Amino acid sequence: METALLRKIIFISCALIWLPAMLCHGRSASPAGVPLLDEMAGRWLPMKDVANPPDVNNFHDMLLVNRDLTSFFCYPNDWLWNGQPRFGYPPVKLTIAGKEYPATDCRWYPYRALRRNLDCHGLAIETDTRMINERRAVLVRVQITNPLAIANPSEIALSVSGALQRDGVSVLNTNQRPGFATVIRPVQKPDSVTNDDGVVRWRWILPLSPHEKQVIEFVSGDGPAQDSEKVGADVSRWKAHFTAEFDGFKQCWGQRWADAFTPGNHHFSGNLPVLVTDNAALKRNYYMGILTMLELERTQFPVSPRSFITSGERAPGTQYYWDASMQTTVWALLEPAAMKATLRRWLVQNVRSGSFIFITGTNGFDTNNYNHITGYAFNACTIFKTALDYIRITGDLAFLDEKLADGKTVLERMDEIATDWQTLVLPDSPLANYGENGNLLECAPAYINRVASANAQNIWMMREAAKLQELKGNTLSAQALDRDAQTLLPAVLSLYKTGDGIWYGLHNDGKRVELSHCVDFIYVGNALADDLTPVMRHEMTGFVERELLMRDWMRAMSLKDAAAAISDRPDHGPMGAYDGWIPLTVGTMWRLGFSSDAFDFYCRTAEVTKEGPFAQAREFYGPQRDQYDAPVRIAEREGCMKECISGVAFADVVVSTFFGFVPSVDGKNTLADPQTPRPFTGKLLHVSFRGKRFTISAGEKGTSVLKE
Repeated sequence: METALLRKIIFISCALIWLPAMLCHGRSASPAGVPLLDEMAGRWLPMKDVANPPDVNNFHDMLLVNRDLTSFFCYPNDWLWNGQPRFGYPPVKLTIAGKEYPATDCRWYPYRALRRNLDCHGLAIETDTRMINERRAVLVRVQITNPLAIANPSEIALSVSGALQRDGVSVLNTNQRPGFATVIRPVQKPDSVTNDDGVVRWRWILPLSPHEKQVIEFVSGDGPAQDSEKVGADVSRWKAHFTAEFDGFKQCWGQRWADAFTPGNHHFSGNLPVLVTDNAALKRNYYMGILTMLELERTQFPVSPRSFITSGERAPGTQYYWDASMQTTVWALLEPAAMKATLRRWLVQNVRSGSFIFITGTNGFDTNNYNHITGYAFNACTIFKTALDYIRITGDLAFLDEKLADGKTVLERMDEIATDWQTLVLPDSPLANYGENGNLLECAPAYINRVASANAQNIWMMREAAKLQELKGNTLSAQALDRDAQTLLPAVLSLYKTGDGIWYGLHNDGKRVELSHCVDFIYVGNALADDLTPVMRHEMTGFVERELLMRDWMRAMSLKDAAAAISDRPDHGPMGAYDGWIPLTVGTMWRLGFSSDAFDFYCRTAEVTKEGPFAQAREFYGPQRDQYDAPVRIAEREGCMKECISGVAFADVVVSTFFGFVPSVDGKNTLADPQTPRPFTGKLLHVSFRGKRFTISAGEKGTSVLKE
């Protein structure tokens, strides 16, 4: 009896140990209505037109392929902050008949990056670069095709710097990245191996009959230098099971994709709605927004085993408040448990200092009292918004009474955050001073001090905090917050420039400066939509449509702004836009009464997903980059990253704006503006709200909700 029980315990223990791997490698088709992973791939693009080549993420790390056919950069920790990337692994060089060829085209997939050159000494070369789930491992398959009708025998070689190991094949490199050991090994046995002054060369002679295809594969792995033997053993094991690991990574991604949309799945604490619609552009942007979120999921950090970082190139566990605040609806739906754990860390942070948090730690916060903003001006409203949206969507009102690490309740901290601005006021105006360029848009020199956007958010926060206080029975506190909001309102509205649809900034020297930027439109329009006159709404939207919206993308800053000529950064300047600005602008246009125009522009931007997921910024490029139909690409210059969590807002705006899923804190209302006719037809299936699931339908008669 004891033996049987012991065997059962051992079996269960082993099953628990292997369960993540089993789930990852299980074959799981996309749920009904959800595109297959391969349907979400980008297009083949000429490498010469790509500024930021494709990448691969494995839920721990990220790699970015290089412009040749086989080498890659591995992140994080391999990014130099002067804007130049470096190799984390030694480059593996491919030559055909002694000559190296560049990649002429590239293509992004969720689980791989493809490169090709169809004319390499008469051969067509295509390479497929993947990783292994949650491992510092890179798998590369080189496919060599003879397109000719005659035999084309060729010499194919791979070379890499390092020390040839005792097995006569593997290469160990400890010089490329100080403190780390990298091991690289081919899968197919080379015809010869040479070592020329620290450069090992593997060589194959391939006969290649007419139209024949052959493959050469290699594995790379790394780890701390003291673990070099373990790294070598891992690489040998991956080499022995190359095909299983190579195919398994796609299966792992497929399972994660399916889990995201499956109620009661075994990975996430929630699930995302399935969008069903005949509108291809709407569907493309929604699901690409979700893919962007999954690209940035990380499972190794202690705050939560299901966290979402800002971008893969940054230091491990970097999470910017501002960027993450743009995905709050889908975050609360997909991963409410991790969102709550994250908020426990966010809410104790000093909103006047810093701009991000490292989720590598579970305690600590800045207790200094600053008399000015030393970090990002938008910390307060973005942390407040994220907490509010978590409470609204989950219905977790008990969270308001939870004690945080600083000894205060969530409600107390939200109240403090909403009123923090009051000690940033200068004597000449009721408006709060939000600091200098580094505290706001960083590249827009005139966007400083008393700006309409952040001050409008103060009004919004106080009004929302008043609702929370009223909900908790604190009527006097609620009334005081509402009075303070109403007192500040005229000062913010006084910054409006009648006729032009733009806002002034009030500098500390008393000078009023015109600011033609989308940030004022977004954050004033959202905060004060009900306080703006119909004329103001029309003029503000007119400015955006006239000066910011282009055919496939938008300009963050108008070309007519006085600072446009010296503000050429892709995310906040006039030659491109931060990806998050597009769905936020669309959401504000919708709220101001221009739903059809907003939706039309949103759908036009689906064109940019030919490169793959949403990034930190996209830029206009080429000789006609100042024109309406200028080509657009993911930016790399000025430190722009490949993916950014703000891009998840492309999915968030679908749920919260197009379908109007904006539950009130008290739970009495589920949909916003349900009578507004929708310029599309569609359904959101499996929308979770307070322990129940619903379907939201949208069409020309508005929106409706039905319990599933």
